[in-house]
Amino acid sequence: MTRLFLIPLLLLLAACATHPGKVGFVRSAADYAEPVVQTPDGKVRGMQGRGLRAFLGVPYAAPPVGELRWRAPRPVEPWEGTRDATRIGADCTQALGPKSILGGGGGVAFGSEDCLYLNIYAPAVEPERARPVIVYLPGGAFTVGSGANYDPSRLAVEQDRVVVTVNYRLGALGWLAHPDFAKDGEGVGGNWGLMDQQAALRWVQGRIAAFGGDPGDVTLIGESAGAWSACHLMTSPASEGLYQRVILQSGTCLEPGSLWSADEAASGGEAFAASVGCEGADVRACLRATSAGRIARAASKRSGLNGPGSWGPVYGDAMVPVAPPVAFVQGAFTQVPVIVGSNRDEGRLFAVKVRDAARYRNQTLWMYSDDGQAVLDRYPIGPEGPGATMARSFTDQKFACPADGLRRVLARYVPVWGYEFADPDAPFALSALLNAPYDLGAYHASEATYVFGTKWVFADPAKFTPEQRALSDRMMRLWAGFGHDGEFEADWPRITDGGSIRVFDPAGDTLDDSFAVRSQCDLWATTRFAPVAPR
Repeated sequence: MTRLFLIPLLLLLAACATHPGKVGFVRSAADYAEPVVQTPDGKVRGMQGRGLRAFLGVPYAAPPVGELRWRAPRPVEPWEGTRDATRIGADCTQALGPKSILGGGGGVAFGSEDCLYLNIYAPAVEPERARPVIVYLPGGAFTVGSGANYDPSRLAVEQDRVVVTVNYRLGALGWLAHPDFAKDGEGVGGNWGLMDQQAALRWVQGRIAAFGGDPGDVTLIGESAGAWSACHLMTSPASEGLYQRVILQSGTCLEPGSLWSADEAASGGEAFAASVGCEGADVRACLRATSAGRIARAASKRSGLNGPGSWGPVYGDAMVPVAPPVAFVQGAFTQVPVIVGSNRDEGRLFAVKVRDAARYRNQTLWMYSDDGQAVLDRYPIGPEGPGATMARSFTDQKFACPADGLRRVLARYVPVWGYEFADPDAPFALSALLNAPYDLGAYHASEATYVFGTKWVFADPAKFTPEQRALSDRMMRLWAGFGHDGEFEADWPRITDGGSIRVFDPAGDTLDDSFAVRSQCDLWATTRFAPVAPR
């Protein structure tokens, strides 16, 4: 994804300024109460009302500050008395600006390094037995976002689940690698945010029972960067036993442009350190003494999710020993059932600047290099215009074909289901600001509104048609029912070699066995962007 290819950035970053996960409606409930729960770390006081019980801003690891910056997360220090869990914790330090979302630096920093918190939502009614648990990893290109950007209250209450949303370290604070970090005995780094996510899952194992959840019945869900994360976590030996099933929404770790080794990432660490004034004998100490804001605003000097100059997980360390595609091919991953899906119009959120044929051609040749002409030949500009055509190629290359490839590989070892979210009129709250030259359709992250059924920065389900509301109900029921509903496979067959995926549409869901053909995966398989092809 190129910077020229992005939507006007404040649009996307507006997600960081809203926190529907605060569930403020609970405070005004006539039956408002503040339940107290005893955990191994101490007592926490949450809030309850209108059918929901929530514990917000619960720490799952010690603050990664001072000497713990760029170190694996440490256990929480137990506390005396009762901790207030009626308010969300701080967002992790991040920067807002026209380049910062991809790691390009600049912008305005906000948040805190003391941010390793999670939020717990459950029905207010005491359960007859421990409830299944859903752990949700939010997206944001590994640079922005927080668990509180989403409100899972409806999913929790209507589907009788305990839902946990998670913060993890972002940008350089979450993904920087440097050769000198090896002196701490934890490798060169690059996976601090991934370590946070795994620590949150361990917290769930040891503590969620106190909140009515079943630690032996955990579904891990990730969207976008959260899905890339969950995909990497599947290949981490330390993830064994931390969850029983996985749902990947619009993100796989088979797309070659997002796969980088720890050593490759560390090769950019010295340049990053120099960019913030840290050179000489003790670079680690200098980096740890540099303000979090300056670190957050500094440009990435390594490759990550979107190629050079971005951030994201790495492989080749103790956390992720081998490249995820190799791990999946070899069966060296947590072998649990998986749902892998993408949205039909992922790229439409990113291609709004492509408005004429010359820009389309130049952008395609720049993005795809030696494969650019073949892409132009396969994706001629159609009646939808150059921007929508660009979005279609980007959707297929970055999301659709990697999802198809991952489903095929996983199906050799575990039960796998596939989907495409295809609402052609998914609501979007910021249309006037975006001013796209086409309909957004099923844009990137649009399915989140349907999975949670609650308002967030991109959309408000109050705008749903009756058919869209019914689709949201279906998706919530299926996401929560994964691994529990005996009728799950009745109208959603497993993937075999390719096989049929379920297409979610307000007009009625269908099964489609032509996804790979529609997505031009035969073309992408011949390019350097071919999924399941680690370097």
